[in-house]
Amino acid sequence: MKLQLDEPRPFKLASPASVEDAVRLWNDRRGEAMYLAGGGDVADMVKRHLARPALLIDLKGVASLRGIRPNFTAPEPGFTVGALTTLSEVAEDEGIRRYLPALAMAASRVATPQIRNVGTVGGNLLQENRCPYYRGEWNCYRKGGLHCYADHGFNREHAIYEGDRCFVVSPSDLAPVIVAGNAIIHVHGPRGPRTIPAEELFVRPSQNLMRMHSLDKGEVLTAVEFRVREPQSPEFHLTGRGLRGSVSPLPLEQRFPSIFIKYAMRNAFDFAIASVAVILDRQGDGRRASRCAIVLGAVAATPYRARDAERVVIGNQLTDEVIHEASQAAARGAKPLELNEYKVGLVKKLVAEALQELRS
Repeated sequence: MKLQLDEPRPFKLASPASVEDAVRLWNDRRGEAMYLAGGGDVADMVKRHLARPALLIDLKGVASLRGIRPNFTAPEPGFTVGALTTLSEVAEDEGIRRYLPALAMAASRVATPQIRNVGTVGGNLLQENRCPYYRGEWNCYRKGGLHCYADHGFNREHAIYEGDRCFVVSPSDLAPVIVAGNAIIHVHGPRGPRTIPAEELFVRPSQNLMRMHSLDKGEVLTAVEFRVREPQSPEFHLTGRGLRGSVSPLPLEQRFPSIFIKYAMRNAFDFAIASVAVILDRQGDGRRASRCAIVLGAVAATPYRARDAERVVIGNQLTDEVIHEASQAAARGAKPLELNEYKVGLVKKLVAEALQELRS
C-alpha cells in the first residue's frame, strides 16, 4: 500500500502557453490527459491511483488565467478572479476585502499559508471529495461500486442534507461564497467558451454519483466573475464610490455586506466540518435586506442554500427574534446520520453568529 501511494503511474508533463493550447492537448489525448493547477489535490489523486493520467497538462504557464480584474464603473459593477489566482492573493486583495469580504475570509481559512500560496481558486472549487472511504480502498458508489460505506460506518463529517446513496460533502471553502454571490463561472473547452451560474457548477448525488462538478470533459475553469446584475431603476447612476440613486443610496460595500464563518477541528489546515456564507442586499436606508443568500458548506455534496432561513431575513431587520428564527429555519430538511447529528446544532449556531456579525 505504501508503495502504491508513493509511486504514481508514469506520466508526461506538458506546459501550454494558452487555454486554447491546453484544450487542444487534452483533446489530442482524450481519456488520458488531466489538467494541473496548484496541484495539491491532483497530486494526491494520482498518488492514490484514483486518477491515472498518461499526460498532465500544467496550466501554470497560462498568464490569462491569473489575476483579479476589478470593474466598478460599468453598468454592472464587480470584479473577475482568474482561476489560477492563488488563495493568498484573494485573501489579501484590498478590493475583495472591501467589496466581498466573505470571499477574502474564505480564502484566508483554507489550509495553511504554504498551501494558500500555491493553491488556486479553480483548484479549490473543483477538488474531489475527501471521504476517507472514497480516498481509501473501498469500492464505494463514486468508484462504481454498489455500497456507501459511510452510511453505516464512520460518518461524523458527512452530509446531513440531500444525501442520496452517497453522503460526501463539498470540501471547498470558496464554494459557499460563490453560490451566495451568484457568481458567473467562465469555462473553455473543446467546443469553445461558455458560462455557468455558480449554483449549477456543483452536482448533487441524485444527479450523478460519479462527479462533483458539471464541467464537460476537457473543459478548463478560466475565471469566476462577481457583478451586480439585478434590473436597475432609471434613477440609478454610478459614481466612483458605487451605486447612487433615490432607491439605493448606499455604496456597494455597505449595500452588500457579507461574511464567511468556518468551523473546523483546528483553525489551520483542517477542512470544514461546517461553514456558512451570508450576503445581504440592503437597498434604501440599509436597515432591511431586500435580498439574502445563506449558503452552508461541508454539510452536503454541494453548497447548500438555506432558503427557509433566507425567507425569514428578507424584508426584515436583523432583530434577535429574526436571527433566532432564521437560525432554526436553516436546519430544516436536515437528515443526519448516526454520528453527525451535532452538525444540526452547529449549523444553527453558525447562521446565528453570521447574522449577528452583519447586524453589528
